[in-house]
Parts: sequence; structure tokens; C-alpha cells
Amino acid sequence: MKKKFLSVMLAAAMVASLAACGGGDSDGSSESSQNSEESSGDNSGANEGETDDNSTAEVTPEAIPEAFAHITFDEGAGEGYTVVERAENEPGDLDGATHGIVDSTATVSYADGPVGQAVYLDGVHALNLHLEPTNTDTYTVSYWMNADRVATYAPTLTMGYSMGKADNSGNNVTWFNVTQTEWGTDSAKIFPVVWSRNEASDAQDGTDCWPWMYAFDDERHGIREWAMVTIVCSGEAQTGAAGTTTAGAQYYINGNLVYDSADNYTNHTYWEEWTWDASLAPNIMKPGDAQFESWFGINYWDTIYKGFVDDLYVFDSALTPGQVLSLYQMGDPNVSSVAPEGTPEEEEPQNPVVTITGTQLGAEDFTSGWWTTFSDGWEVPSGETVSKTFVNWHGAEASNWNNFVIVLQSEAVSPLEKSEDCVEYAVLRADNWGWKMDGDTQLTTGDNLDTLGWTVESDWNWDTFGADLQGATVTVSVTNNGDTADVECQITTASGATHFQNYKGIAINDGALGFCLTVDSSMLDIQD
Repeated sequence: MKKKFLSVMLAAAMVASLAACGGGDSDGSSESSQNSEESSGDNSGANEGETDDNSTAEVTPEAIPEAFAHITFDEGAGEGYTVVERAENEPGDLDGATHGIVDSTATVSYADGPVGQAVYLDGVHALNLHLEPTNTDTYTVSYWMNADRVATYAPTLTMGYSMGKADNSGNNVTWFNVTQTEWGTDSAKIFPVVWSRNEASDAQDGTDCWPWMYAFDDERHGIREWAMVTIVCSGEAQTGAAGTTTAGAQYYINGNLVYDSADNYTNHTYWEEWTWDASLAPNIMKPGDAQFESWFGINYWDTIYKGFVDDLYVFDSALTPGQVLSLYQMGDPNVSSVAPEGTPEEEEPQNPVVTITGTQLGAEDFTSGWWTTFSDGWEVPSGETVSKTFVNWHGAEASNWNNFVIVLQSEAVSPLEKSEDCVEYAVLRADNWGWKMDGDTQLTTGDNLDTLGWTVESDWNWDTFGADLQGATVTVSVTNNGDTADVECQITTASGATHFQNYKGIAINDGALGFCLTVDSSMLDIQD
């Protein structure tokens, strides 16, 4: 089981589940009140100084301070970065990781970049940057990138402490990962997103800090075009209603300010109500109790980056808009960068062509977002078992959780049609993650299995999980034991292999039990 998948729930899906059962705030992926302009790819927009739709104040270039670190990625510059690759074996003592990272004997290729030369990464190899932390909570990180391939949660720049460790107390996990997510409006893919983590900055009520920020335009930047990403940590404390404290931050694409958490914290410019989700975790650059790590193109879980990187800066101060503009004007985003000869072009993955033979649940293009569409509800009388069979489909770029989801409630209806007295017993995702409600607290099988008291069983091969579920036939059997419910899933892959996935001992109230199915950017062909 990939433990890091819980983060999606914290950022979007769990919030939606809370709202559906009578509590919780607005989903972080809801449409913002402001969309930022997409840069045209040249310097003209930056020179005009336009920061967003509501602000056109002119920005004047300013002198850039001395850099804390600067990697030009020019061939022969001897800048200390080394080539790494994914380990074939298990990650060892990295108890929060799926894969290890090891040194590689491979070499990287160079090409023309916006500033001098750029490094090309082939989708197999990545870089250990060997950067040092600034030891401050005011800093700036900036770099150019031009991606041939990105995937959901796959990294470009990642840095922090204890990144491969489980996110529990004592490990002091802190990092940021500049990545792609599906947290835009209606589950739109957005890139690049600055997603950060600080386990040590838990809220007073125990809520973890997983903030994220992006351009609020539901677009992807830097895909087969050069884009400069600049993250400024201005560092001021921003404390939300639950007690979680994050660090103030500003985010720039191509020299344009596209998000300012301080502005949103004070004026609600981007969201109607401020939330700690849209900010930056504190202490990422401060000393931790483990070695500071800095990678480009790789992390301990996700698809390796393929594409170019150029001219990376770290400053131990928060750059001003004028200084960020000056950085951008030093580069040429229109340069033609050519991948090494023999490198295959990365084509956009194609969704499967699906023929529906039963009842369709979810959009044909797999755009049905989390908690938006549900099957009929099926009642399970006490002492009986009710089974439903369906074929599971997902998009070409799906993550493991973009598959079927089972919802257990005290009523046999869609969560959108339930009464105020309806009790949500459990939500069970295809990737073998489940949770239940305990008051206002979400309890998960990953972190609180003993508390839940469930028996959780499965025999998935997590390396092939996504491919195994594409077109797989799934039979879900729900048994009502009076005071508990059992859920057993029998899965037959398109190639004929079989798997099982079971949850047993889920507490229910007085024999009242119903269930339904939902999807998360996926589609089900329900057979009966």
C-alpha cells in the first residue's frame, strides 16, 4: 500500500467526504474567485508587470542579490550534482517510501537552454543536486524547466528532510515537491503545483500540514515549452482556524506573480475564505534531524521526470517581484532545445475505448471528479449478503486511486440523497485505503488500523496495480452481520489473473446497512 496516498484525501477527497456527510469546509479544488493570466512565453507580459486579473501594477526590474546556490547546468561546469536512478530493491529503512534512490553510472545529456546550456533527463535517470539548506524560513528557489513528460504527483524539484520516512511523529518529515495534480476545477490537471509537507507543524487538534499552491488557472505550464518557476517563502506565520500554522509564500510563473498566500490570508483574493491549504509548509529549509535532500526529477514514489532543466537558483532571502522579474529577463524562453538523438518523443497517453454493456457510472472521458456521481444504493438486510459486479475503467494517466470506490452508510441511497440522520460507516477506495468518521476526525486504515478494528486483506502487486485494474471485472460482496459489516472484493483482470481485497469488522448501527459505488476520474460498467 502506498502510504502517501492519504495526502490526496487531505487535500481534496476527504474534505468532500466530510461535506457529503454533514460537515467540513469547501473543497480546496473548487473554483477560485480569480484566474491568473497564462504567460505568453515571451518577456512582454513580465515587462508589463501584470501579476493577476485584479492587479496590473507595474513591476520594475531590480538588482538580484548574491545567490546562496546557483546551478547553471552548463556542461563541464563542475557544479556537484550527480546522476541517480530508482533502486530495484525495496527502500530499506525508508518506511514511508515505495522505491529507493541510488547513484547511477549513467551520464546526462546537454542542450541549449534559456540561459546557456540545459540538462536533459531521459525519464529513467534524475539528479541529486546536493544542495544545502539555507537555515532560514525566508528563501527563494527558482529554475527553468521544459517537460516532455509529467505525471500526477511525479516530481520536478523536490527538497526537504526525511522525505522517504513515514509521516508520523518523531520523523520530522518536511519537504516540497513541484508536481502535477488533478486538484483544479472539476478535477482539471494543473502543473506546476507546489505541494509541501511539515509533519512537525501539526495543528493543535492534530491536523497535519499539507499545503499546496498554484497559478489558479487550471492550466499546465512548462509542457514542451520553457517556463520559469519561482517559489518565494516570505515566512510570515499564517494560522488557520484549526490551529495549523503555515509560512507565507508567493508563487511566480515566468516572472509573473500568480499566487500570494499573504494577500489571500488578509484579503481573500484567490479564495473567498482563507484556508491553510494554499500556502507553504514552514521549516523546509531549517535544520532537521536528518540529512537535507534535494532531487530533480525523482522522489521515492512516483514517475520519473522526462525533459529539460536549466539555471536553478537558491537565495536565503525572499526576492521581491522586481528581482524575480530580473531573473526571468536573464533567460530566453523561446530557445529551441533539442533532446539527444535517439530519444523517443513522448506522446500523450490515450484513454481506452470502452463499450458499455450494463449501466454506466462516470463520464466516458474519465472526468467525473471525486464525490460527484454515484450508483443506486443497495440495501443489505441483517444476516444477508448482497453482491454487485462491474467492469472498472480509468484514464491513461490515472493514479492508483482513480478507480472504483465503495461507500457504506446506514441508508441504501446515494450520499447526495441521504437524510440528515444518515451515518457514513466507511469509504473504501480501490487502492486498498479506507476510512471512517469519528466525530469530525477521519480515521484511515493506513495510520489507525488498530483504532478502526478492521481486518484488511489484499494480495495486490502494487507495481502493476493500475494496469491490473484497467478493464478488470470486480465483484463486491457486502455482508450485514448485525453489528458489523464485511466487504469482500474478487477481481479478475483483463488477462485472467485474480486478486482479492477485503475489509472485515466494520462497525454499523443496529443492522442498518446500505452501500453504493462512486468513481474518482474513472468509470464503471455495472453489470447487475
